[in-house]
Amino acid sequence: MHTVLVMSGGSLVGANVLATLSNRRSALRLVAMNSAADEATLHDYDEVWLTPETDHSVEFAARFADVVSATNPDLIVPTRDTDVAWLASYQQGGPQRRHKLLCGAVRIANAMLDKLDSAGLARELDLPFAETVGCADHQRLRELAKRHGFPLIAKPRDGFASRGVRVLVRVEQLESLSERDDYVIQEYLGDHARVAAHLVSEQTEGIALFHSLEEIKVSLQANIDPNGNVTSSIATRNTMVSGKSVSVSRENAIDAQALALRCAGAFAVAGWRGPINIQCQRGPDGQLKIFEFNGRFTGATSARRWLGHDEVGETLRDWLGWQPSGDWHHFADTVIRRSVDTIVNEEMRSVLKEELHWLRS
Repeated sequence: MHTVLVMSGGSLVGANVLATLSNRRSALRLVAMNSAADEATLHDYDEVWLTPETDHSVEFAARFADVVSATNPDLIVPTRDTDVAWLASYQQGGPQRRHKLLCGAVRIANAMLDKLDSAGLARELDLPFAETVGCADHQRLRELAKRHGFPLIAKPRDGFASRGVRVLVRVEQLESLSERDDYVIQEYLGDHARVAAHLVSEQTEGIALFHSLEEIKVSLQANIDPNGNVTSSIATRNTMVSGKSVSVSRENAIDAQALALRCAGAFAVAGWRGPINIQCQRGPDGQLKIFEFNGRFTGATSARRWLGHDEVGETLRDWLGWQPSGDWHHFADTVIRRSVDTIVNEEMRSVLKEELHWLRS
């Protein structure tokens, strides 16, 4: 029996981990940490601990230590970028921390939290990253705008899930962000004509209540084992709407598959271990460029299993020697993603709020 501790287990990524293991848990004990008691998927774990939000506070560190001491996990899995960075920092505590941690070098984990640092790390690793400039660098901002023209895209340095992201179409908009050191500007990798058409539509027909300028995103996912070997990789085409992928299919283009292996190899050499996800898009010239990366499973992990890429199972095999019960033979070509209603277990929530710990009877 292997004990796996999932940080932020009630998150979307945590739900994906559960989904990929749903019919093959006979040799696994799944334990979750979570900062909220009312996430419906928590009831699918064998044990749940209520904790503060993942941060560098003394309170979180103490609670984490208590949970690890009580559960004695064989592997600790982060599901959010803040979990990844915290776990990488915790790993520096020394070899006495014998529990296996699904993360790598702390400098890489920290770069994943900051888009300007991400761009710098990509340059260091010689990977094709979208040109990215911090808003405080006025000279480089002007050069970026001159080189690429409009539209450009503005992103919070530490943002996620497309929150706070803006498409800039005029010099005045760029200038308004020029003093925001918490923002970066990137070249726009999407269809420029589509943005122009949207602007014309707004002028003639009014502002749509809901709209999305997202297109096809190419997502690269790979596994790096504890010894630094790249054990698997996959490239997918994700159709995006409002920051979420609504369909996922395999990307068979040779350059995408090659870039997945190239990125995974570069991160492995730099000291990363565990899952690595690279978000890309084809620019106007058709070339793939990276705009974001993270070191964890993602919201499309379950979809990728349906496509034949069992990243959670392979990770447990690589890190724990775990062998799943039963084989997986059904592979799809395309996965359509839909929301599913799930009830909250009121008894579990009550126990968690009162005792900060729930154990399946």
